Amino acid sequence: MNAQYIQLLTRQIEKLENEDFDLEAWKTGSVAVVQRIFGETDPRAKQIDQLKIDYSSWALRDSNAHYKPIETAKRKGKEVLLTAIEEIELFGASNQSSDIQEADVAKELKEMPEKERKKHFNGLKKEKLVELLMKLTD
Repeated sequence: MNAQYIQLLTRQIEKLENEDFDLEAWKTGSVAVVQRIFGETDPRAKQIDQLKIDYSSWALRDSNAHYKPIETAKRKGKEVLLTAIEEIELFGASNQSSDIQEADVAKELKEMPEKERKKHFNGLKKEKLVELLMKLTD
């Protein structure tokens, strides 16, 4: 799974080099990938979402003559994703918020009467049931 996460992040980094690069579209995709891997509350998603191209006169005046707003946003985005890849390589991808939510749901289900649990599972789609069984057998 970690290899697939790294592949997803690498693809997002590669998109930074597209000729028709669109920062807003890239941010949307990158935030979705980061949230899928690390959870919706991961600070990297917020960092990516806050990237902007700063054409204000202050930014242009205070910077050196080689200031390129688009390149600056791309570099920041690339660095965020590279550190995410490094974290996965060193520690693995642990979606903590998802793990916590699953534990809470499991606890609630255990506390339900058997009749209510059966009703809950009868409403699930086949794919979801297979996913649950796979987690039980891991």
